Amino acid sequence: MWLINTTSLQLRSFQGKPPPYAILSHRWGFDEEEVSFQEWQDDHSEICHRPGFIKILKACHQAKTDELDYLWVDTNCIDKSSSAQLSEAINSMYQYYCDAVICYAYLCDVQDAATPSRSPSQMAGNTQFHQSGWFTRGWTLQELLAPNRVVFFTSSWSRIGTKAELKEVIAAITRIPLRYLHHPTLREATISCRMSWVSNRVTTRLEDIAYCMLGIFNINM
Repeated sequence: MWLINTTSLQLRSFQGKPPPYAILSHRWGFDEEEVSFQEWQDDHSEICHRPGFIKILKACHQAKTDELDYLWVDTNCIDKSSSAQLSEAINSMYQYYCDAVICYAYLCDVQDAATPSRSPSQMAGNTQFHQSGWFTRGWTLQELLAPNRVVFFTSSWSRIGTKAELKEVIAAITRIPLRYLHHPTLREATISCRMSWVSNRVTTRLEDIAYCMLGIFNINM
């Protein structure tokens, strides 16, 4: 497992149990906006203007604030040129989110002005939060369900609230019953119930809709 050192920004490989780490959940931008595994290991001056780089940098700063030395991000912590590493990551993705100390859910389409009080009770009427594309993507379903602690952030990295604080709002948006929003109870949901959660989700590639369900159904390919 590759992790980003939140101070040096260098990638480091860990065999076996990794150190405590944060993990990022986000919607991918266009390919030219994101940063790959290979690009991250090159001169950062060539990529530092990209939205994908800035997003990772902000997540590193948040992890440091939370006193975590490492961060995992799917764009630059998977060597996609290696079919073996890519396959391992797809099969392990759900577990990566389960094992993270904290997950940062970055909502790039929610502005600070939409969350003036940052009060969870007011989020029930927040149109931007309800309509965020983060709640429509296939991969972010498991990224919502797997971690014990999820913290939501606006486009400028202002804190919105935690999954626990916003659980009623999230349940209303996703139509996932409250009792299943916590990872240990997920397996109690019926197959048809879990399938219904996925039915309204979309992915860029057709095959990804199957891959993003692996952890939710506790299977490997």
